[in-house]
Amino acid sequence: MNYHDGSPVALGDVVSVPIPSGEGKARVVMLGDTNEHLEIDQSFVDWVNKDRVLETDSIVIEWIGENPLSHNNPQYAPVGNFMFTPLDQFVSKHS
Repeated sequence: MNYHDGSPVALGDVVSVPIPSGEGKARVVMLGDTNEHLEIDQSFVDWVNKDRVLETDSIVIEWIGENPLSHNNPQYAPVGNFMFTPLDQFVSKHS
C-alpha cells in the first residue's frame, strides 16, 4: 500500500486525516491489502476478518489523544477510537 504521494504505508505510521473541525492525528493499526495489524484487540481483528469489513484499499486508524469525533449526545451511537478510511489523497503521513 502507498500513500497518494507514492511513499509506502507502514503499521504505526502517524497520519493526518481531515475531520469536520480541521485535522485529526492517528496511527495506522491495520492494512487492508494484507490484513496485517499492530497488537490491537483480537476480537476486533477477528470481526474485521470474519465480516470482511476492511477494503483492500483502506486502512484502520486509531486516534492519538482525544478522539476528535467523540460526543455525548445520547441520540447518536457512541464513537470508537478506531476508524476505517480509504487510503486516498486526504490521508497523509504526519511530518
